[in-house]
Amino acid sequence: MKVAWLTHHVPRDFSADWLLPGGVGGAEMTDASMIRQAPAGIEVQVIDSAEWEQSLDFDRIVITGTDLLPDRAMLRLADESPVVWVHHQQTPNQARRQLFASAKPFVTMSEAHSKVEEDWSFVKSEWCHGHIEIDISPAEVRWGALWAARNHPQKGLLAARRWCREQNLELTELSGVDRSEVLAAMASHEWFVFLPQAFDSCPRTLIEAEAAGCRIHTNRNAGRRDPGPFDEVMAAQAGKFWSWL
Repeated sequence: MKVAWLTHHVPRDFSADWLLPGGVGGAEMTDASMIRQAPAGIEVQVIDSAEWEQSLDFDRIVITGTDLLPDRAMLRLADESPVVWVHHQQTPNQARRQLFASAKPFVTMSEAHSKVEEDWSFVKSEWCHGHIEIDISPAEVRWGALWAARNHPQKGLLAARRWCREQNLELTELSGVDRSEVLAAMASHEWFVFLPQAFDSCPRTLIEAEAAGCRIHTNRNAGRRDPGPFDEVMAAQAGKFWSWL
């Protein structure tokens, strides 16, 4: 099966030591790691949103980024009943609603994300947290709190600073550094603090921080993984996703 992976979240290098946060964010890593999990017999080609018409020649279409697709593209793609897996809160419009309604299936990042999109599109979704490839050795002694994200007001750095002052915790702030540095910091900190100012569908850093053994302090704006044993829930994500093709 030949699969067109249509997105503007185009991974630059599937084997890179990703910047998290930095030039490549969670959406790009989510796409790259899931593509690496493609079962035998499935050939995936990443296609940029500007070249969307190329996807029509494939056996199956996966759409993970709708932001740069014009309305006419979404309406035409709806005819192909693609898998539509959106990675963040979407901008409501009629063409996007039709694309979601025609998808087989429509997929969001978490249960909370599903409810956000259903509120305006009236389309129920499946959800998939993505495949997380991580190898962390937690430190025996942990200290303080960590905030790691893009340097953007949405990511809640000021709120994290305020909470840490109230808790008398020293805060480490990381932005624009190699992912390996972020993961190492997660392994040595007691807390991971993420207080987004608007809805964030299922922050990858929260999953990674949990894998590293951090205590999590977040708010209702952050979608979370499904309840249950961490390893079991996360191990099921790739198989669930590829079963939809």
